Amino acid sequence: MTMTIRATNTDILAMAERLLEPGHHTARVVSVSDDGTAMEVEVAGARHTATVAVGCLVRPIPRDMVLLFANVEQAFVVTVLERAASNGGMVGLPGGRNMSIEGETITIAARQRISLRADSIDLQAKLFAVLANKGTWIGKLYTLVADRVRCSARIKEASAELLTVKAVERVAVIERIDSLQTETQAIRVTGIASEIAHSKVIAVSEDLRLDGKRVTVA
Repeated sequence: MTMTIRATNTDILAMAERLLEPGHHTARVVSVSDDGTAMEVEVAGARHTATVAVGCLVRPIPRDMVLLFANVEQAFVVTVLERAASNGGMVGLPGGRNMSIEGETITIAARQRISLRADSIDLQAKLFAVLANKGTWIGKLYTLVADRVRCSARIKEASAELLTVKAVERVAVIERIDSLQTETQAIRVTGIASEIAHSKVIAVSEDLRLDGKRVTVA
């Protein structure tokens, strides 16, 4: 007597998964879950479900050739062996977990550009140095709190709609020329205002007024 057995695609896939021998295999990634923790891989024409190992820091993408380790219960994607697409790689733990890098000296080098994107960035250091030919800070609020700030520049330019400087004591040393151009200038001194100069010229186009209880010109 002849018996015909009809197997569905689900039965064939389940049988193929059971036939995956324990050990290491090379597999091709078919699809990846949204959180990147699980994926569907193809081994020798059969598709299997695999879990991304925690040690697989380079996130696999479809069409990647990966190293698969299978045991009796499940299969793990250990690492990415080859990337067929020209896409760059992303380093991260599966499931978007937190990751820390620790070492005596850590160097990040890029030939063209480094981009940092986060809702909040914290920098803690005893010494912080930035060396750049051109620097740009763009933000709605910039706050600097320090015991001492030292700024040294060959050319420094400041542009603002409203600029306020408040200090207990202010000392400005200009070795050569101090030039001020403004529409209106108001100076209010509650104590004593003293100016010492070798030569001083005051020129006005319309009116010059000296107002006080006592005015002495010597």
